[in-house]
Amino acid sequence: MAYSTITNLDAAAAQKHSHELLQRVLSADSSTYVTGPVGQGNGERVLVLGGTGYIGRALVPELARRGYRPAVLARNGEVKNEEPYADAEVIVGDATKAADVTAAVAAAPTAVVISLLSGRKPNDAEDCRQVDHEAVVHGIRAAVANDVQQFIHISDYGVYRPELIPQVYKIQVEGELIGQHHGYVPWTIIRPTAYFPYLSVAFGDVKQGLAYRIYDHGEWNVVNPIAREDLAEFIVNQVLNDDAIGRILPVGGPWTADNTVTLKGAGELMFEINGKQPQWEVITMAGWDKKIGRLTRLSKLTKQLKPVVFYLEAAKYWSVVDHVAPAYGTRTLKGFMEKLVDRDFPTGSYRERMRSGTNVMPTDV
Repeated sequence: MAYSTITNLDAAAAQKHSHELLQRVLSADSSTYVTGPVGQGNGERVLVLGGTGYIGRALVPELARRGYRPAVLARNGEVKNEEPYADAEVIVGDATKAADVTAAVAAAPTAVVISLLSGRKPNDAEDCRQVDHEAVVHGIRAAVANDVQQFIHISDYGVYRPELIPQVYKIQVEGELIGQHHGYVPWTIIRPTAYFPYLSVAFGDVKQGLAYRIYDHGEWNVVNPIAREDLAEFIVNQVLNDDAIGRILPVGGPWTADNTVTLKGAGELMFEINGKQPQWEVITMAGWDKKIGRLTRLSKLTKQLKPVVFYLEAAKYWSVVDHVAPAYGTRTLKGFMEKLVDRDFPTGSYRERMRSGTNVMPTDV
């Protein structure tokens, strides 16, 4: 993210923008998509790359329920013993290896390839290049070589304003897919807004009585996240759907007050659900910018600081960039958080857990 200086005037203008956007969204109906399953398979083989991640655990069983024959490329064949993959063909391989991807596509006639690939180390530029670009390209080339009928790329809503490393590679893949750089294959691009766990990383903090961090007033941006179950249904709706070919489809969750929120609004939901009075840890965005600028300069001398800079930039990005898209689904952020009330969280703040390498996102719900 480019280093810039935030002023009080910027903060006031952003808050005004967020209030106006919320008012428009919450007073309108999103009619772009109709919620509900559309289309049924007839045993067509659908290969999912990145299918063992957060979204894949919902997508693979949805494909099976809808009459498709899901196949998953996984580094560990043991996932076959996990419930989401009970009806899936599991192929052991590494998506970053072109030969493994080609073998997975060519193992049987494949109608569709879906890429959910996303690097697990978003602060590692090389890992992002290998996963968010190279591995997806392996899938595209294999699809082209095996006459696959459709390649579905699950991209990132952030490509509208690509400031983080993974987003840059995802939009590069989009361009190469659209431009047929690797050969012709019918394509569909889906750009989800955000997922519930990302907006719930501080739930454990609030439950433990800790403060919730906001930048200035906490209303720099607006987001309507989407549940993985609803996104999975939406993705399957596009499988072998002629209307989805050659289209870019941004999608988010319901346009309702319990799902379309600012960062402060997400915090208010956490306090409400936990029955606690709001406690805010207020950080000024101007001060955050100065910290980013200082550490960016120091990171040129000390490589160990680069991941820290990425964290600071990512925290700012997710706090200031709107992620609002046409609505699909019925599940809400508040409903997701209500499932976390009885969940055990490690002690300490999520920032402390992140620094120690402990998973900070409740992705098991």
